[in-house]
Amino acid sequence: MKKSNKTILSALLAGVMMFSAVNMAQAMSPESQEALAKAQITAAQALSVAQNKIGADAKVKEVEFRYTKYGKDYFEVDLIANNQHHKVDVDATNGEILGTTSKTPREVRVRANQNAPKISFEQAMNVAIEKTGGKVAEADLKFRDGQGFYKIETIANGQHFYVVVNGENAQIIDMPMKAQSGGKGGYERYAKGRHHHEKWYKGGCPAEYPMQKN
Repeated sequence: MKKSNKTILSALLAGVMMFSAVNMAQAMSPESQEALAKAQITAAQALSVAQNKIGADAKVKEVEFRYTKYGKDYFEVDLIANNQHHKVDVDATNGEILGTTSKTPREVRVRANQNAPKISFEQAMNVAIEKTGGKVAEADLKFRDGQGFYKIETIANGQHFYVVVNGENAQIIDMPMKAQSGGKGGYERYAKGRHHHEKWYKGGCPAEYPMQKN
């Protein structure tokens, strides 16, 4: 059964990568890509700043580069600590905290089989960086059948890569794919809503094979 579950997980994640590789081509505007390339602070450094602010034991959900808020580029880090959801905005130029928000969810859902991955966010991001030679634009921690994995988007020389890293052994679950360019220019990902792809997932996992045609 374990082997079967891993096979299903690999198939689902492969589908995620195929779908995302096609759609990420328009996910960031040229201006956003240029801003990320010029950022003096990395996603890993921003994550460290946020954890120092909220607490070292805070569970990181996501780190994402954002273009032009407060008149500055920044990384938004989402964390959970003491049953509260925290967002910390870290200046991408100097690592200063630009702002924080905290709220208590109406319901805290913690699945018994969602144990913390052995591989940290920083380790997973380093795997993606070494593989693609790019800078991390976004990294998310997701779970499938109790197994944690990281979805990481990197940008290298104008090309987008979407890498899925196993949270238990730091292995790339499928080879990173280079996004295809196309369409009439890129739209600004943050102006259009950063969660435009969430409808494809339920509980952080693919609801169906992304490439499936109706």
